Amino acid sequence: MKALTIINILVLISTLSIGSAAYSDVVTDWNAAALNAIRANRTPPPIASRALAILHASIYDAVNGISRANEAYLVQSAVPASASKEAAASAAAHKVLVALFPMNAPSFDDLNATTLATISNGPHKSRGIDWGESVAGHILALRLSDGSDAMTAPPSGSGPGFWQPTPPQFAPYLLPQWGVVAPFAMPSSHAFRPPGPPALGSSKYLSDLNEVKALGAQVGSTRTPEQSLIALFWADGAGTETPPGHWNSIAQEVGAARGNTMEQNARLFALLNIAMADAAICAWDAKYTYDFWRPVTAIRFSSDPTWSSFIVTPPFPDYVSGHSTFSGAASRVLAMFYGTDNIAFSTGSDFLPG
Repeated sequence: MKALTIINILVLISTLSIGSAAYSDVVTDWNAAALNAIRANRTPPPIASRALAILHASIYDAVNGISRANEAYLVQSAVPASASKEAAASAAAHKVLVALFPMNAPSFDDLNATTLATISNGPHKSRGIDWGESVAGHILALRLSDGSDAMTAPPSGSGPGFWQPTPPQFAPYLLPQWGVVAPFAMPSSHAFRPPGPPALGSSKYLSDLNEVKALGAQVGSTRTPEQSLIALFWADGAGTETPPGHWNSIAQEVGAARGNTMEQNARLFALLNIAMADAAICAWDAKYTYDFWRPVTAIRFSSDPTWSSFIVTPPFPDYVSGHSTFSGAASRVLAMFYGTDNIAFSTGSDFLPG
C-alpha cells in the first residue's frame, strides 16, 4: 500500500474491539453497529463504503436539520429546534441499517431501543424520531436506483496484461458494475480517473514487478518481520471491517481523543464516508477501464509459475489500488476536518490476531 504521509500513525498491534474508543455517542454507537454488520455479512469493501455513506449522510442530515449549523447533504427541510437530535440520529440510523442489513435487524432494534430509552418522553422525542425516519427514507430512496445492483459484464480482455482470476480461489470478477454506480458527491464516476498503469516491459513496470516479487512472496521473500506485520495490519480482508471500516475505527479513536461533540461526529463521519464511497466508485472505474492483471498472474506468466503472494489476492483488477484510494480519501478528510496533517492515534486491526 502506498505510504501515507499526511497522518502520523502510531499503531497498536492488537485486535480491535467494537467501542474501543474512550468516548462514544449516538453517532459512534451506530457506526460501531454498522461495522459489526459489515463483519458478520462479509461485506465487500465497495458495498461497505456505500452502506456507511448512506448511514452517515442520513445521521448528518437528521442532526443538521435540527441544529441548522451547516449545509444539508440532501434533505433541505428544517424541523423545530426543540426536536431531539439524539432521537433523530438513532431513528435515521436504525431505518437505514435495517434496510441494508435486514439479517441484523434484531441487534439494530436493541440499540435503537436502548438509545431512545435514554431520552425523556415528550414532543421533542417524537419529533426527533419522525424526522430521523423521514430523512433516512429520502436518502434510501435516492440510492435505490444508483446502479449498485446492476448486471454488468466484466471486461473480456485476455493475454498478457489483462486481469485473470487469481489463485487460490480463482473467483470471478467482484462487482464489475461498481465503476458506474452513481456518485455521492463527485460530478461523475470517471471524474478523477487516473492515467493508466505503466506499460508492460517499461523500466517502471519491471522495477515494480521485481519489487513485489521480492517483498510480496509467501515463501522466500526479502521483507522484514515488521513489514509482514504491516501487511497483515492493513489487509482488511473478507470478514473484517474492510478498508473503509478500518478508517471509521480510526476516526472513532481520533474523535474521542479530540473530544468531538455529537454534532461534530455527525459531520465528520458523513464527510469521511461520502468521500470513501466515491473513492470506491473512482477506483472501480479505473479497475474496469484498465483491466490490469495482478502481480501473481504477471509473475507466474513471466518467471515463476509457482509464486504465491503473502496476502490472498482479491478478485478484481490491480490498478488502481482500492486500499490506497480509500486511505487517500479518508486521511485527507481527517486532515482537512481538523486543520492539520499531524494527527497521531493508536488503533487496532481485525485481520491481525491477538
